[in-house]
Amino acid sequence: MKKYVIYFSLATLNFVVNFLIYNYSFVTQATPYLHEEQRVESAIAMFEVTVPAFLASSCFMALLFYFAANKLNKK
Repeated sequence: MKKYVIYFSLATLNFVVNFLIYNYSFVTQATPYLHEEQRVESAIAMFEVTVPAFLASSCFMALLFYFAANKLNKK
């Protein structure tokens, strides 16, 4: 059970780091050039597309680490 908590924490950390990097880069690069209406639309699109993509990516990375750790432990 402890192993699954570690991999869940890894996926969560990966998700948060990816999202913060994306959000910081978006705010610093695109936000000054957008009108308020465009900011709202882009924020909605960001949450509809980016958040699920980062969630899938972080779960994939956690699974990859899980299987890699299992193969290394078997050797």
